[in-house]
Amino acid sequence: TISGNMEERARLDISARGLWGPFQKTMFDVRIFHPNADSYKDRDIKSVYNQHENIKKREYEQRVVQVEKCSFTPLVYSTLGGMAPQAHAFHRRIAELVAEKTNEEYR
Repeated sequence: TISGNMEERARLDISARGLWGPFQKTMFDVRIFHPNADSYKDRDIKSVYNQHENIKKREYEQRVVQVEKCSFTPLVYSTLGGMAPQAHAFHRRIAELVAEKTNEEYR
């Protein structure tokens, strides 16, 4: 059986082709949280980012891979401007692709 959000109206926020591989479709779901909320006050910020990424993965990844036949990337951001590791990788990859397309060097 497939776990995660199987509701008929369950949709992810964004889909794109060619980000992680040529012609490969990827679906994204965005979460924004406030790191100064009382529920996070005694937690390391990295663990909070990881928690939110893992929640999104549990909710969507298996269904996206098995049913939609594409990859899944959770995009987790804080209201203070930070981002989780997979969101950072997403932004880095977008910058690489833009630099490649415009014949600029990306470091």
